[in-house]
Amino acid sequence: MTVVVLALDALDAGLVDHFDLDAVRLESGGEIETFANTQAVPYTPEVWATVATGLEPAEHGITGGGTSEWANPALDLASTVTGRLDESTRGTLGKLVRSRTGTRERIGETDRESMFDADDAVVHNWPGVDDGRPLQRAWDLMNAVADGMPRHEFERELFGLCAQQFGWAREMLAHPVSIAGVHVHTLDAAGHAYADDEAALGRAYDRVGGFVDEIVAALGEDDELLVVSDHGMRTEFYPPDAGENPASHSWRAYASSTAETCPKSVYDVRRWVEERAAQSDTGTAGRDQGIDMPTDRLRELGYLD
Repeated sequence: MTVVVLALDALDAGLVDHFDLDAVRLESGGEIETFANTQAVPYTPEVWATVATGLEPAEHGITGGGTSEWANPALDLASTVTGRLDESTRGTLGKLVRSRTGTRERIGETDRESMFDADDAVVHNWPGVDDGRPLQRAWDLMNAVADGMPRHEFERELFGLCAQQFGWAREMLAHPVSIAGVHVHTLDAAGHAYADDEAALGRAYDRVGGFVDEIVAALGEDDELLVVSDHGMRTEFYPPDAGENPASHSWRAYASSTAETCPKSVYDVRRWVEERAAQSDTGTAGRDQGIDMPTDRLRELGYLD
């Protein structure tokens, strides 16, 4: 049994209904509780680190300046000072530093235990836990849109990343894995770009829904799927957002699962996943077998030292 956790950033509970996205309406679920800490609204690295660890930001450390780490000590110190600035301002400052210095930050990673430290658990691109470069690529695309990137290039790059991430999750179902988690930033990037374009954002929701359908179709009899978000996205066309700033994060986080139960809060996700995974018997066949690789020949070819 594998529990697949799809971290769909900015999947908005209200927009799921607005776009009638049946693909993410699984056996159980709906709007869930999220939180804000350094910002007035939920902030991606903080929330996803909490989802993975079950801990408050102060405990897992991915908060304020801890959401970014720089190889340059002076820049790293400066990031602790700017940690409480809003996301847009931090992004602008980061872009300026990158252009002036040729260096860039990395998304901080917690040293606290997460659900992905369990035996046979795997994770790909999870902010605050594992390899934040794909998230940074999505952020770069949003900056490129602000600088005039054509829509067709933006969508080609964004959905290309999306396909890779969903493909990874689907492949993990073919292996003895207890928990497989992947973060997908597609709807957040599309939400910021298309907060005033109902048709374009609707197409993005449909495209992501198609990828979810493929995961559901690949599930084995005993596998489970959890779809969860950290926050939603305000738009100009969704009536409850009237008077709010479009393209800003909403509080409408969402979760849905193929099981009879579903987490009620981002703080509950780790416990829920681990309880489901505890029922897993991923099997041991082949796990401890070595590989008889012709190392001498590979060394001759220059592949090995």
